[in-house]
Amino acid sequence: MEGRKFVIFWSLAIVLLFVGLGIYTVSNVNQLRLDAVARHNARIDPHAVEPGRTAAEDTLPAGAHPRKVTVGMYVDNIASISILDANWTPVFYIWFRWTGDDIDPGETFNIVEGEILSKVKLNEEVINGEHYVRYLVKAQITKFFSPARFPVDDHLLTLAIEDGKSPWRDLEYVADTEASNISSRVKMPGYVVHKSGMVVKPHTYKTTFGDPRLPPDSRETYSQLIYGIWNARPGLGTYFKVFVGLFAAIAIALLAFFIKPTDVDPRFGLGVGGFFGAVANTLLSASLVPDGGTLTLLDMVNGVGMITIFLTILQSTISLYIYDIQGNVALSRRFDRVSFILFGTGLVIINALLPLAGMTR
Repeated sequence: MEGRKFVIFWSLAIVLLFVGLGIYTVSNVNQLRLDAVARHNARIDPHAVEPGRTAAEDTLPAGAHPRKVTVGMYVDNIASISILDANWTPVFYIWFRWTGDDIDPGETFNIVEGEILSKVKLNEEVINGEHYVRYLVKAQITKFFSPARFPVDDHLLTLAIEDGKSPWRDLEYVADTEASNISSRVKMPGYVVHKSGMVVKPHTYKTTFGDPRLPPDSRETYSQLIYGIWNARPGLGTYFKVFVGLFAAIAIALLAFFIKPTDVDPRFGLGVGGFFGAVANTLLSASLVPDGGTLTLLDMVNGVGMITIFLTILQSTISLYIYDIQGNVALSRRFDRVSFILFGTGLVIINALLPLAGMTR
C-alpha cells in the first residue's frame, strides 16, 4: 500500500513538473512569435513606431512642398546571407522618376544600415518632360537575425533607402508598388520567401547633422522607402536536424528503465552518457546562431531535455534503493514502467507544442 502511494505521489510530481515546463516554455515561445509579428508589422507600417526606435516626425514643416520622386525596386538575387555575421547582400534593380533638372536622386540615395558595393547605371531617359533612370545595385546590409525562435524562425529582410542630400521637407519618395517585385529565383538557404511589400515612411534622426540653419534642439527627418521581404522556415526539417543529437541522448537515458537497478554500471552509465550527449548538442546548436542574451527556443528545448535526463538518474537512484535496500522488486519494476511512460509522454508533448508555438502562422 505504501509503495502504491509512493508511485502515485511520484507520478503526480512528474506530471506537474512537465505541465509547468510545458506552460512556461510554450507560452514564452508563443510570446516571442507575437513580438516578432508586431515588430515586423511596425517596420513596414508607415504610421507605426518601431519598438526601441525614435518616433518620427509625422507631419511636414509649415510651408514645406517637397519634390515628389517615384521609386521602384526589383530584387533579382540575394548573393549571400549570414545569420552569424548579421548581414545579407541583395542584388536589385532600382529606378527613379521625377521632374526638374535641379535634382538627381539616383546619384544621391543611400542604403540605410548598409553600404553600396556596386552601382551601375543601366538606363537614363527624359520621357514627356519626366526624368527616368534605372540602376543595378549590389549592397551589403547589416541585419540582426534574432535567434529567439531558431530553428522555426522567420525574418523580415528590409532594403531601405534615403536621399543623402535632401531631407523630407525638400524631397519625398513615392513608392512604385505596381512595378516593384521580387524574382522567383531569389533563394535563401533554409528559408522560403512568402511575401514582400513596399512602403514609404518618415525617418527622424536625433540630430541636426551640424546644419547651422537649424535650431540646436531640432531633428532632421528624411523620406525613407522600404522594400520588405518576409521569409520563414518551410517546415520542421531543420528543427529535427538541430535536436536529433538531444533526442538520441534522451532516448538512451530512457533505456535505463529496462535495466535492473542493481546493474549499476549500465543503469547509471546510460543516464550519465545521455547527459553529456545533451550538453554536447547544446553547445553545437548554440554555435549555429549569435548570442542574443535572452532565453531562446534552443535554450528551452535543450533545458527540458537535460532536466529530463537528470531526473532519469534520480529515478534510477530511487529505484536502486527500492530494489536493493528495501528488497521490493515488484515495486521497483512498476516504478520504472510508470517513469518511462511519464517521461516519454511529457517530452513528446512538449517537443510537439514548442515548434508549433514558434512557427509562422
